[in-house]
Amino acid sequence: MTASNSHNISRYLWLWALAVAVVLGGLAFLERQSLVRELTVKSATLHRLASQRADQHDAHLTSLSAIFVAGGVERQDLFLDVAATIMRFYSRITSVNVIPFDPSEPAMQTQPGLTTEDAAQVVQLARNSTGALGIEQVPTMPGNYMVVKRTPNTDAARYGLALIINARALVETEDPFWQRPSVSLRLLTPDGQKALVGQASPDSVGFTKPLGSASQPLILETALTIGVADVLPLGKALAAISLATALFVLAAFGVRQRARRTDAESRAKLSAQETRLAHASRVNAMGEMASGMAHELAQPLTAILSQAQAGRHLVRRGDAERLGSVLDETVTQAQRAADILDRLRRWSKPNRAASEPCALQDAVHSVQRLLASDATAKGATITLSLSDAPLLIDADPVELEQVVFNLVRNALDASDAAHVTIKTDIDGSTAILDVIDNGPGVPEAIRTRIFEPFVTGKSDGTGLGLALCQRLVEEMGGEIELVSEAVETTFRLSLPLSPQKASS
Repeated sequence: MTASNSHNISRYLWLWALAVAVVLGGLAFLERQSLVRELTVKSATLHRLASQRADQHDAHLTSLSAIFVAGGVERQDLFLDVAATIMRFYSRITSVNVIPFDPSEPAMQTQPGLTTEDAAQVVQLARNSTGALGIEQVPTMPGNYMVVKRTPNTDAARYGLALIINARALVETEDPFWQRPSVSLRLLTPDGQKALVGQASPDSVGFTKPLGSASQPLILETALTIGVADVLPLGKALAAISLATALFVLAAFGVRQRARRTDAESRAKLSAQETRLAHASRVNAMGEMASGMAHELAQPLTAILSQAQAGRHLVRRGDAERLGSVLDETVTQAQRAADILDRLRRWSKPNRAASEPCALQDAVHSVQRLLASDATAKGATITLSLSDAPLLIDADPVELEQVVFNLVRNALDASDAAHVTIKTDIDGSTAILDVIDNGPGVPEAIRTRIFEPFVTGKSDGTGLGLALCQRLVEEMGGEIELVSEAVETTFRLSLPLSPQKASS
């Protein structure tokens, strides 16, 4: 098996595992939502049932209070008969009691009756009542609570009428849902401090709501602990995995077939384009070289033309003395054009001429002389701010001068009456040259691409000048940049000093 096949198999296994995980995750989410919804519905049903049962206690107390007030202690037989009947039909009521405020008076209680502590609690609740029923956990009977009514229900009350209620029976139901091990419920006193039934179930979803009884607002809490087996039943999980696998196989087969067809079409297109691309590359290279030559040669040829016109003017005036310097400058520019052609020829070959130490200040002074007439014609000024120490750079003198010339010429072209400053400095073992102008600056849209070929901010520019400058500077081992944080437009050259300078 090849490494490529192994890689493909491994990738498909990972994708299959991801697909299965997504399907199982979706199944788990839906199952969990279903369980939570079921808990909510079952809890709401139990809440209504317990609330109705609690409301019945109010009716029982009202009836028993009326019987006791009418018959008094003398007819306790009638009271106890009614109480026994209520307890027989409502088994959650475990005891009915009438406790006098005065301990010397007799009490009426159904069996098994109340302890002294429980009876004292009934009297306290009845004495504190302002007419509403009192509710409290039975001190000696965990899981039971008492509902107490003063009798008669006036400020002249002398008795406390109490029902003792089994809290577990209040929320008892035959629904098998509540028998599940993962389901739990609690019934709390109205203040939420004491649990009459059940225990807390941490880390589970639940339902909490007070009963809808004004006299017994016990708090019903239900909870459901959801485990992995609950949200991923074995049968449904296996079915989901099978479905995911089948869909994945079909999808993988379709993708593989489509990939083969696309690959075949791409190969056919590439085969047809290879010849056209190779031809286009050659044409583009020739076009770039031709544009570069035109851009580079335009400057010395323009200077030759200018000098020739000046010479003809001097001949007419008979000024032979100045004619010699004009002819010398014409020869210099002609040689400059020849050097440019030679340099462009060398670019097309892998080997370039060896560099030599040359002074950066000399290149600056030469450029200033070459562009002096252009600056005067434009009403511009070129100011030099050069370091005193000589800055020797390992480079081709013509190439170095050409870079500085291009930068200064661009600065002069930036605006009419431009003010251009050329500064040099040393930073450790690096020579720094800044060309600064007060023109409008480089358009924001091309600032990050200013050194790319054919990118220019001039309407008549070729977009090759700065690209060629960058190439020449990089061949010198240096860098060229547009200083973004400068107030005025600033192009900076950073060139390594010649080892000859460093050792001197």
